[in-house]
Amino acid sequence: MEFLLLWVDDLDDAIGALRHLAPKIVGLLFAVALFAATGFALIAAPHVTLPVLAAVGCASLIELGRRRFRALSQRTH
Repeated sequence: MEFLLLWVDDLDDAIGALRHLAPKIVGLLFAVALFAATGFALIAAPHVTLPVLAAVGCASLIELGRRRFRALSQRTH
């Protein structure tokens, strides 16, 4: 009987840890799927994929610069 109680306690701990880590696990699976899809798109249609990746990268850099500029301007005032 004590063995079953310990097993159920361990199972409860595992489920709690899984609930805590579920968003990170889903995020990792999404990132891996996006990476695989990008690789497939680069092989299947590079003439379309490369400009799209360039636009996304450019927009990301512009957004990063805008956030840094805003953070610097808020520090000085």
